[in-house]
Amino acid sequence: RADVVLIDSLVSRPDLARAAVELLARRGRERRPYAESVARAPGQDVQVRVLGAFAAIAFLLAGIGLHGLLAFNVSQSAREIGVRMALGAERRTILTMVMRRGLQLTLAGVLAGSVLALAAGRWLQALLAGVSPTDLASFGGAVLLAFAITPLGSLLPALKAVRVNPLLVMRAE
Repeated sequence: RADVVLIDSLVSRPDLARAAVELLARRGRERRPYAESVARAPGQDVQVRVLGAFAAIAFLLAGIGLHGLLAFNVSQSAREIGVRMALGAERRTILTMVMRRGLQLTLAGVLAGSVLALAAGRWLQALLAGVSPTDLASFGGAVLLAFAITPLGSLLPALKAVRVNPLLVMRAE
């Protein structure tokens, strides 16, 4: 019903119709679809999707690796954690200690990964779709994503560390 009223008013007032067409034409020139704004070679869409899948797998593996490193670290330092808890350390302190270790490992990984990504960027430049190898937004997004998965990879080992029983750890020695 609203469409009929709009068309009826545009037909009865040609000046409104002309203004509407000019407005739509101007907006069409301003907003080009992404596919038109980036010149791509044939088959490059597939390459972009494959690289995106590899990036997602890399971040998943980074989270799993962080979890593994922290789980190993917690199991190796169970005696230290038990002594801290026996001396009165709060669970929050132990949790913070393990989560901080996860952030330290992530920071080391981000620094090493950034250096390697800058070095490899020149070789992969042909596969980058309209993005420079040193694109700040891409690097920033990757760093933010790495730090976003840090709590996920650190949480289970941190909770395991909090559940350490000081008496059992001391008795095992």
